[in-house]
Amino acid sequence: MKVAGPSGGMQVILNMHFIRSLNLPLIFRIILGIILIYASYHKILDPAAFSKNIHNYHITDNLVWVENLVALILPWLELFVGVFLIIGVFLEGATSITIGMLIFFIIILSQAVFRGIDVHCGCFKIEADTGTTDFRIELIKRIVEDFVYLGMALVIKLKNKFLL
Repeated sequence: MKVAGPSGGMQVILNMHFIRSLNLPLIFRIILGIILIYASYHKILDPAAFSKNIHNYHITDNLVWVENLVALILPWLELFVGVFLIIGVFLEGATSITIGMLIFFIIILSQAVFRGIDVHCGCFKIEADTGTTDFRIELIKRIVEDFVYLGMALVIKLKNKFLL
């Protein structure tokens, strides 16, 4: 379809075809899958330390069994959902779970920032990097990252709903 006009309509159409040809949902699936698999690694290896990280957010009213249960289940959920996103199995469910986890992570991190809790995120590593002193800034960075990841997950979820 050729459209020409003084405002450069032809260029806009070419850009839309280029964007559509990128297959962003597939790219985003692979990126999110790798991120989730990487995030699960250290937590799977040391669930006790991850449980302590969960405790530091002060959201379970010292219900240690809840913290332990989450520390045992969440990393494996991240691993399986990450693998499913990459290979494209159970894609609808994997995408919905990813969206739910990201919203949950945003809420948990945000409440820590708003309550002034100075805590290591525990998102990708169990221990904080040496030299990191301002965990609040790190939490805010993670919140922004999670919003970006949430946008990517929504593109996967809504890939057939909107055409560029």
